[in-house]
Amino acid sequence: MVKKIILLFVAFHCIALHAQEVLLPLQTGPMGRPAVKGATQPLSLPFFDDFAEAIILPSHLRWQVNGGVTLGTGAGLLPPTVGVATLDAIGADGRLYEGSESGRFAADTLCSLAIDLAGSTAADSVVMSFYYLPGGGKGDLWRRIGDAPEMEDSLMLDLYRRCDSTWVTVWARGGIEVDSLLAQTGKEWQYVAIAITDTAFFNEKFAFRFRNYCSITPTTKTGMAGNCDYWHLDYIFIDDGRTTVGEPEMHDVAFVTPAPSMLAGYQAMPVRQYRQSNMVDSLTVTITNLFSSPLATHYEYAVIDALGDTVYHYDGGYENAPTYLPNGTYQTAATHARPPVGFIFPESETAAEYSIVHVVREGVGGDDYRWNDTVRFHQVFGSYYAYDDGTAENGYGLTSTASWVYLACRYDLNVEDTLTALDLYFNRTLEGENEAVPFNITVWSNDGGKPGSVLYRDQNGRYPRFDGLNVYSRYMLERPVVVSGTVFVGFEQGNNHYINLGFDRSNDASERIYYLTSTDWQQSILSGALMMRPCFGVAATVGIEEQREESVMWRLYPNPASEWVRVEGAPEGSLIELYDVLGCHLFSTRNKLLSTINLPDGVYMLRCGAQIRKLIIRH
Repeated sequence: MVKKIILLFVAFHCIALHAQEVLLPLQTGPMGRPAVKGATQPLSLPFFDDFAEAIILPSHLRWQVNGGVTLGTGAGLLPPTVGVATLDAIGADGRLYEGSESGRFAADTLCSLAIDLAGSTAADSVVMSFYYLPGGGKGDLWRRIGDAPEMEDSLMLDLYRRCDSTWVTVWARGGIEVDSLLAQTGKEWQYVAIAITDTAFFNEKFAFRFRNYCSITPTTKTGMAGNCDYWHLDYIFIDDGRTTVGEPEMHDVAFVTPAPSMLAGYQAMPVRQYRQSNMVDSLTVTITNLFSSPLATHYEYAVIDALGDTVYHYDGGYENAPTYLPNGTYQTAATHARPPVGFIFPESETAAEYSIVHVVREGVGGDDYRWNDTVRFHQVFGSYYAYDDGTAENGYGLTSTASWVYLACRYDLNVEDTLTALDLYFNRTLEGENEAVPFNITVWSNDGGKPGSVLYRDQNGRYPRFDGLNVYSRYMLERPVVVSGTVFVGFEQGNNHYINLGFDRSNDASERIYYLTSTDWQQSILSGALMMRPCFGVAATVGIEEQREESVMWRLYPNPASEWVRVEGAPEGSLIELYDVLGCHLFSTRNKLLSTINLPDGVYMLRCGAQIRKLIIRH
């Protein structure tokens, strides 16, 4: 049961065995939360959401919940503004919908809270508009992200009619690929505007919903079945007085893409390995102006340490931002689009974390919507290397008729160090099929830029496990391995099945990924980064997994938490940091009593000192 599994054969005539890299769809997603804190009174116009404000799940201030819709940054899709809502085949419980085994089935729903249109009439020109994009990406097959909906799949918009308590479908789009839309319209993201004129909708209980239908194609490999038929939504806007159904001219200057790392190639590095030469010279920042004419904008970024102190500030001054409409033009001024990195992180033996906060402002009239004016990157110097950003858009697997296949990732060390663990994120598979696939953690030397002789191999074997969405499992090596220079770290995979390893499509480390299925190592052709993080030094022994009971110095109570959680046993004044399952830093505090009432249900990581605990929030 799988929808368009992307099977990519490496085109080398010297490969005798039938071997391939496989991009797999995800089989799990974030869990929803119960509908307990929505607005008690109908919302008023204007209604707007560009999904830049909320984290993981749509805001309960505007949306009903448990519809299976999740939020993300678009993984390189360049939406109207940073943050998109995605409808797919995974429900609010984080799993594929029941009944998805065959045929066409109803999937996600994004339903608004009630909106008061009681005082409106057709003469008030109430217009609803939004942008949509089918999943699957464009261009070369191996560079595409997610799965495109087929013709039998669909995205629909319904309006609620209070008089007979029914939903009326006012717009629908059958499945299509981005390349086809681009050929038809010259654009990737498609704009839709709906004029609301029927008097049946002008009441205090007006609401709207998006929903999608999916279909799954049968396959003999159960564990390969996964998420499919993506649709992305952005910039949903309803207001009166809109005399045209054309694209809205908003006083809105915003970021389009997430904040970047300041390290060349890496998202994170071990603190002992970091050198000033690992920093980039400049950053790539994508800024859009959604007004009908150029606007003077001010851009700046700041580097803030773990104590909240600003250690560097860059002021890009004012530049005119060209209008995005109608040709899709972004800010091109180098001081805003390619700001220099005039700051150097200090070299140290002590783990450190920084927040890099980027802010853009419209400098005259002010933005209509300020939350898309700020993006943050959390720069970590701890015990591990990371090419990935902590979020899987696909799974990565190897299939072969050989008894064993080998997967390795290259890491360049600046000084000799001790490899002690490997963090791996394995995707959940249907019926836990990959849990029976043995593997051995393996370390290879460098042989002309490819893996060479084996420096270390597990003797007792391992098995994949799924600990939660985008949550890494730490596998301690059976003995520490002293390494230097360039090394390759990965695993040997037993039998002719596959292991569904998390694959980040937002960052491309394909030139550092190698696999072996016969006699020669091959470089990956798939654009992305393996969710594989080698850990070094003593600090690596304190990882994502919780410590044993006898070494626990503090605990969380209650856990699961609903409205609050207390960090019991932590020294007074300790810095307490909370992270979501995507690895994003949510906040820091020195207060041992934390409010959790406004956080979505799910798994979080709470750090205090050198230790990390899993915190479960369940309302």
